[in-house]
Amino acid sequence: MKNKNSFVLSALLLFQLSFLFNYSLVAQSGACVMVEWSENYGGAFDEGANDVIPTADGGFLSVGFSRSSNNMVTQNQGKADYWIVKVDSLGVLEWQKSYGGSENDIASSVVQTPDGGYLVTGGAVSFDVNVVGNHGAEDVWVLKLDGQGQLEWAKTYGGSLNERAESIIATLDGHYLLTGYSESFDDDVNDNFGDFDYWAIKININGDLLWEKNFGGSQSDFCFDAKSTSDGGFILVGSTFSDNQNVSDNNGFYDYWVIKIDAGGNLIWENNFGGTLEERAYSLIVLPDNGAIIGGTSNSSDFDVSGNNGNYDFWIIRVDATGNLIWEKNLGGSSEDRAYALTLLADGTFLSAGYSSSNNGDVGYNFGSVDAWLIKMDIDGNLIWEKNLGGSKEDRLYSIAQTRSDGYIGAGLSASNDNHLPDNFGGRDLWMISLSPDSLAINIGNDTTLCFNENLVLELEMDDITYLWSDGSTEPFLSVGQSGEYWLEVDLFGCLARDTINVDYLTETGVSLGNDTILCAGQTLLLSFDLPGAEYEWRDGSMNDSFLVEIPGNYWVTIYKNGCEQKDTIQVDYTSIEISFDDEAFICEGETLLLDVEHPQATYLWQDNSTQPVYSISGPGTYWVNLTQNGCLFSDTVQVDFQDGPDSIFAAHQYICENEGIWFDATFPGATYEWQDGSTDPLFKAVQPGYYEVAVNINGCIFREKVDLIACEKCLYIPNIFSPNGDGINDDFLTAATCDLIDYHEVVFDRWGNLVFESFDPSLYWDGTYKDQKADLGVYAYLITYFLENNGTLKPQERSGTVTIIR
Repeated sequence: MKNKNSFVLSALLLFQLSFLFNYSLVAQSGACVMVEWSENYGGAFDEGANDVIPTADGGFLSVGFSRSSNNMVTQNQGKADYWIVKVDSLGVLEWQKSYGGSENDIASSVVQTPDGGYLVTGGAVSFDVNVVGNHGAEDVWVLKLDGQGQLEWAKTYGGSLNERAESIIATLDGHYLLTGYSESFDDDVNDNFGDFDYWAIKININGDLLWEKNFGGSQSDFCFDAKSTSDGGFILVGSTFSDNQNVSDNNGFYDYWVIKIDAGGNLIWENNFGGTLEERAYSLIVLPDNGAIIGGTSNSSDFDVSGNNGNYDFWIIRVDATGNLIWEKNLGGSSEDRAYALTLLADGTFLSAGYSSSNNGDVGYNFGSVDAWLIKMDIDGNLIWEKNLGGSKEDRLYSIAQTRSDGYIGAGLSASNDNHLPDNFGGRDLWMISLSPDSLAINIGNDTTLCFNENLVLELEMDDITYLWSDGSTEPFLSVGQSGEYWLEVDLFGCLARDTINVDYLTETGVSLGNDTILCAGQTLLLSFDLPGAEYEWRDGSMNDSFLVEIPGNYWVTIYKNGCEQKDTIQVDYTSIEISFDDEAFICEGETLLLDVEHPQATYLWQDNSTQPVYSISGPGTYWVNLTQNGCLFSDTVQVDFQDGPDSIFAAHQYICENEGIWFDATFPGATYEWQDGSTDPLFKAVQPGYYEVAVNINGCIFREKVDLIACEKCLYIPNIFSPNGDGINDDFLTAATCDLIDYHEVVFDRWGNLVFESFDPSLYWDGTYKDQKADLGVYAYLITYFLENNGTLKPQERSGTVTIIR
């Protein structure tokens, strides 16, 4: 379509938009998350948090590890210690404690107890200082602390190999469930299915072991989180490499593995989810219906995983109360993105936290290197908002929780000292960040009415924001030239705001006859307008408000209103295609019938939903095609009759033995036959090796089958002399098999009946030695037995004789 405007009036209206934070005219598009405070805690070496919880006094407590003994860290027992950090509601440090021994001891999870104290768990490799009773390698280590972090008791659980707890939760009966993984099969661990298993242990407030259970298969199975269900049971999530024992399936490498156990630790159901590459589930939340949302990471794009944005993505799935998949979503960009924590919010939505190395796809921004990444979703899997947090170096979140003020507290580690990170004490620091919902609003002016040939330029200049206009453009301005609703959405580091303006014109703008078009044969096109007070002039001089197109051609109209003139033109063409199939066709099995309906710029739909212009038929049925060209539909149908061939005649016959006869049966109703020797009976008996062929004629369709039978005696060549003198010529007694031999057994005896050589493989040879000495010259007897498989039957074979050694 060509659009020409020749109006006398022309005006340019420029609206300078204001960025008004306290103006509430615009509806908020998603929550805007703002940083209340962000603090690093640590010393000169590495620290990090694996879990954070809001505490009863309004503050927060995080647990993880520390390798330092300076700045905020007042003590270190050696290598990595459990590090417990308590802060007030503003992130001000109240107290911190280090517990451990001379090896690596790392805390994974914490829960507050009814007495105001805490239970902290993780893994301990040490066997000294605070760690007493280590069973060997790494043990699950639980600390009971009072409200000020003083140690009340500490206990280890495990066996002689490696155990670790990744999660601790309070149970509905007032006890505590620890979940992680175990490699042992002794001491506290009563079972092991192979390698690492999911390990669940239940303790009371005094640390007494109530029960323990292993779940898994023969490969590695790692549990990372567990939550209670309303029936007193638990859902456990992690990853599995197994496909046996408790694990019913595996899609390839590590899958998400989700299990449900009852209050006594008995397995109720299990299910795995993933693709052919790697999936790791790190966290879950249980919904009111006892279903669950599970978060982790995936780099697959098949089986349960619908897509991949590149490298590892956040992979979030929802299952029902019996472990069936409801939905799954990949979120991320082209680099590595991993979700480590989930928390259910009071409004029924949920947060997922982890880290991202991307700056594309679903990830709107990256401050440099690795950022903490936070997303909010509804329980149907729709992304509500996403936000990057961090600085120019490595920053990660491993835990997230909702606060009493409906904000969020996150914890992890950070190496940055800019942007959201105020300071860095050296290496990686333990990092806590408090976030609160905020609002962002803009106003792009009042609705307005313009003359149809006037332009409106909407413009906004503001630092650190990105733009999205209603037409998809991303510049700071938008030029408006026709009636409609226009909106601007701005993004300030993940905080979104939108405003809308309606623009009307005194007369309809952009007079349009539509796009150039191609009609089907017999169709008409009505060109019409409903513009009160306007005058019309068509190409034939008519002045009606409509025009009926019945033949191809170039059509134009000029419209006059309020002294304004507009003209538009449309080209109309027609198309027609003929498809001609025979009504009926006949093919033999093994033959094909090609139907070719190729036409330029056409699309095709066959009865089986295939879309190619050429269709190959190899069986009976009704075949049809719908051909569409320029929106026009053309169809044709053919009925194909088909002659089936006989079943296999020679089956799996390969060999024929001496004095054996094999009957071949080519019988087929209504058929005639011709064998290789000219005989015409349906049955033929083979009595010797050689080539056999039959042609079966069924309703004019010739079906041929052939076989070349090998004499059983030719399947194994056995020499009768060899000279083991080391000259490289005929040095070994070696048989040569020309057929597939089953259960081969060869024995060689000297003249006194001593067994000098035995083999179960025809490719193995006798080198002429006996008891590491050269065997005497002379004659040796051999006996060789084996089976030949013929048409599913094993034929026993025996060969015996003598072989002579010469030198």
